[in-house]
Amino acid sequence: MKNHFYLLSALALAMQMPAMAQNSLTDADIADSYTTRTYNHRVSCHDPSIVVDNVTNPASPVYYVYGSHLGHGSTTAASNYQDWDTSWGAGEAAGTANSLFANSDGTLINFANAYSTQAVSKVKDYQGNMVNFPNFDAHAWQYTGNSVQGMEWAPDIIYNTAMGKWCLYMSLNGDNWCSSIVMFTSDSPKGPWTYQAPVVMSGFSGRFDHNGYGKADDWKKTDLAIATGATALPQRYNIRNWGDYWPNCIDPCVFYDDAGNLWMTYGSWSGGIFELKLDAQTGLRDYTHKYDYEVNGTVATPGAADQNCTSDPYFGRKIAGGCYVSGEGSYVQKIGDYYFLFLSYGGLNPSQGYQIRIFRSTSPEGPFTDANGTSARFTSYALNYGARATDNRGVLLMDGYQWQTMPKGEVAQGHNSAFVDDKGRAFVVYHTKFNDGTFGHEVRVHQLFLNEDGWLVASPYEFSGSTATNSAIASAPSVADAEIPGDYQFIRHQYNQSHAQVSSSDQATTARLKEPVNITLNADGTITGAAGSGVNSTSKWTRKAGTDFITLTINGVEYKGVLVKETTDYTDIPSLSIAALSDNSGSKGVGQGSYTFAQEVWAVKADTKPAIKYTLDHLNIPFQDGATINSNVNLPETGYLGTKVKWTSSDMNVFDSDFGEITGTGPVTLTVEIDKDGYAYKKEYSLYVDKNAKPSTPVYYPESQQKDLAAAWWTNFSKQYYTLKKGTDAEFKFYNYSDKAENWDNWCLVAANGERNTTGYAEYFVLRNDNYGWGTCYDAANLSSAFNWDTFKDDMDGSLVDMKCTYATDGKFTMTSTITTAAGKVYNYSFSANITDAPEQTTLFFVNEKSYIDGSTLVPTGITTVNSDSRTAKSSALYNLAGQRVNRNYRGVVIENGRKYINR
Repeated sequence: MKNHFYLLSALALAMQMPAMAQNSLTDADIADSYTTRTYNHRVSCHDPSIVVDNVTNPASPVYYVYGSHLGHGSTTAASNYQDWDTSWGAGEAAGTANSLFANSDGTLINFANAYSTQAVSKVKDYQGNMVNFPNFDAHAWQYTGNSVQGMEWAPDIIYNTAMGKWCLYMSLNGDNWCSSIVMFTSDSPKGPWTYQAPVVMSGFSGRFDHNGYGKADDWKKTDLAIATGATALPQRYNIRNWGDYWPNCIDPCVFYDDAGNLWMTYGSWSGGIFELKLDAQTGLRDYTHKYDYEVNGTVATPGAADQNCTSDPYFGRKIAGGCYVSGEGSYVQKIGDYYFLFLSYGGLNPSQGYQIRIFRSTSPEGPFTDANGTSARFTSYALNYGARATDNRGVLLMDGYQWQTMPKGEVAQGHNSAFVDDKGRAFVVYHTKFNDGTFGHEVRVHQLFLNEDGWLVASPYEFSGSTATNSAIASAPSVADAEIPGDYQFIRHQYNQSHAQVSSSDQATTARLKEPVNITLNADGTITGAAGSGVNSTSKWTRKAGTDFITLTINGVEYKGVLVKETTDYTDIPSLSIAALSDNSGSKGVGQGSYTFAQEVWAVKADTKPAIKYTLDHLNIPFQDGATINSNVNLPETGYLGTKVKWTSSDMNVFDSDFGEITGTGPVTLTVEIDKDGYAYKKEYSLYVDKNAKPSTPVYYPESQQKDLAAAWWTNFSKQYYTLKKGTDAEFKFYNYSDKAENWDNWCLVAANGERNTTGYAEYFVLRNDNYGWGTCYDAANLSSAFNWDTFKDDMDGSLVDMKCTYATDGKFTMTSTITTAAGKVYNYSFSANITDAPEQTTLFFVNEKSYIDGSTLVPTGITTVNSDSRTAKSSALYNLAGQRVNRNYRGVVIENGRKYINR
């Protein structure tokens, strides 16, 4: 039941909005205006580092990612970095087949044995003298009991032009900071990789045993003497609480500056993020590049450990973090005039506030500062992530969010890399997790843009072929002024965010993430918006002439951004997108929803016709044309992609469309209107209302989002959800199409307590076409079928399914299907389940793997005349709109002799 106060608020809001002329759209106007997309070859690679191979075949570059636990994949720009191949490496698998590693003779070896013997035996020390480089067994250096498997973390990969080799920098993590970063080389970005030498180690405090030796004088197993000339362990390293002062040597990022110098940043939480100069000729540390010992930027005499050490002869220059403040996964990329330092703050699990923050500098050595001029370095501990954060330094790139076309929300985005392609387009590459209650993760690639103040903003959608470059945005308009006004969806990325975890022992999340609200950029330069958008009466937009720069002023805060043409995620719907940042405006009051300084916002305007058609396809309308209803109904009013939905009743004395309430008995026409950008589409539903009548069984004709026989599991859903209340039933008619490879490559019916990705979502059962299922209410004993399993796969392809689902008042759910094959064979298939606690309603939807369903060709068509006169005595048969024969007592819309009228 709707809330009267809401309607008054909505009316007041509508009165504030400038009037816009409405242009009518028909079914023909919006037909086939969009398709949905599925992504069947995503890559799961935690902490992805990306590199382009334009060396092997310059005419056809290939992009590679490597990540923790030997995650890996390759892709191309032609696939928009969305189609990945992982077949070329074994990862952390047993044996040597397809191994990513080899010894110095080129013989493949298991990953666990790859860290024991280095190839480089000589190196120049800190004085420039060629000295012996003792063998460093990285596994032996790990804390006692640590293994290689599961501890290979966050590698980085580059092509070293001087060496003519691909260089892989791998961090082998160890407990108690007994970690190291070592370098491998290969002639191919696919490997096999051969261990060359270590680059830097941590944890040599003489207090923790290692796999290969005891703790006493463990510093002698490192390169400390080569780097500094030390003859004894300096006092500043002789400490138990290593992480309060010094880095954990993991998470390398290796990059060239404009002068061709090679640098490596590294570190995670603990003592901060440090930077070392590497030797571009060897790829290893340049020991001749000396670092003074400094405290707060001033040269000092080394002594006891000091948290404000900003430069160290062994670890190099501290560029970020420190004092055990969160921060990891450093990455430096030159974009435009600045070297941008990316960091990931927070805990890496879905509920722990993981976020990408950005700083910049004109020098590869820093200092790196944010839009407020605040240093990336900390001088004392501060909580810098989550709902209770007290320090918001670093420009937030994005927070957890979910566009309406996304099957699930994306959260805990982080540990990124970045690159600039040969066309001058910049990109960020990161792993994302989801609000689906799991710890699953996948790689995402978004384009990066520079606003007019030179700060980075991320595109609202995944990269899908946009040709925009930063130089083009700053020099010429690609979007006409007349294209900008219209209805947008708007997301404001918030600092101080964390997401409710599943339980005290499970740090996954099913929390509802940031979802879009509607705003309108009006032709007169004003902005109006729905509740929750933050838009007020002074909000406005301006476009910088001769460029694609745009500024949104919302509630007094200026967001400077860019206009770019994109494609809506999971569809082919074109979108005009805005990504903007308040880099010199906004509140600095720390707290959820309070901090609007250096805040990124996204606004996207989908093309009108496909947005309206998408909305029509996804409205969960609780009746069909010609139905009889006997109770109040919830009329769906949630628009999609910036549309607005409203309902009107032809007779408020029969049915009140404002509140979804029955007010009388008799025929009524309910009209749904979907509006966007000055266009309106209307659809009428002729109903018969009678509180005392038995409601007619609705017949639905479901369609899969993708007519794709390669669609992966849990990606190709029906376009709509269907609500089944207690004491009611529903009929579904559709054709099923399959690739015929497996029995399960056919339709599945899902019964759940709500729509996917809503808070508390849970499935009662998943029922497959092939006499199988699962779920809390699933019982195989309640299945019945007579399929011929020898011909099943062929039989189901092209079969017609006529399914009836009944949900009884006691909570018993029953499904019966008559399946007619293309050859005319008929199978009966049935199932029943007792839904736990017998909720008032269940939500149904379909999902297909390597198959799809299509009921669109079964929808009754061709009847256009509607008469509202009552008729009682006819000699010919009566049919309802589903084509079922009914008797003369049937109340509602009927068909007789080809004519349609309401039988009272």
